[in-house]
Amino acid sequence: MKTGAVIFSRNSSTRLPGKALIDISGRCLLGRVIDRTKEIKGIVDIIVATSTDKEDDQIVDFAEHENVNVYRGSLKDVASRALDSCLKFNLDKFVRICGDRPFFSPKLISDLIELSNNSNFEIITTTFPRTYPPGLTCEILKTKILKDSINLIKNTDDKEHVTSYFYKHSDKFLIKNISPNEDLNFDGINLCVDTQKDLERAVWIANEIDKKELSYDNIPNIIELAHEWEENFSRLGKD
Repeated sequence: MKTGAVIFSRNSSTRLPGKALIDISGRCLLGRVIDRTKEIKGIVDIIVATSTDKEDDQIVDFAEHENVNVYRGSLKDVASRALDSCLKFNLDKFVRICGDRPFFSPKLISDLIELSNNSNFEIITTTFPRTYPPGLTCEILKTKILKDSINLIKNTDDKEHVTSYFYKHSDKFLIKNISPNEDLNFDGINLCVDTQKDLERAVWIANEIDKKELSYDNIPNIIELAHEWEENFSRLGKD
């Protein structure tokens, strides 16, 4: 089955305007997400799915410069944007990647793609219930269930979050939730970039990874750095 990665990105964030192209230690947020996505094993396409709004023209220009595919669709109906992206590029399955996650693990996603390829599960996830913190979430969906359900996804929040409809009606779908193999302390950890405080944390973590020559795909290292930032610097940030 043909599996792709769909990166959802937009510039119209109210809490951190223009965040997709905002600099994080020498590489913009979307660039870092694309970098991580290119390391995923088992995908045949990368698609940046953004909106048709004029302010997202910059995202299109950047994605094309990075040699990844682009799909433009509805700003608010992200579920339809996801489906249309998959249909345009003939994807049987897709990894849902939010464009505000510069530290997600390509290895974790690669492992879950392999699990998906060897099972009948329609969704493989780490959020039902949440077993990894925001920013490390992984979700893989079969295009067919989104296509078959798209007209049933009527709630605004469900349209925006794509997968929440399926979790609310989990008895109708084959869903596999994954937990970490190791005991990690995720308490209070958030690795998404959605506010100025998040940005300051991301810049600090990226600088520490580069300075210490650590791997961007080592979850324990990332979590340790996130805890260190929370303990020593979080009070200095402003939402």
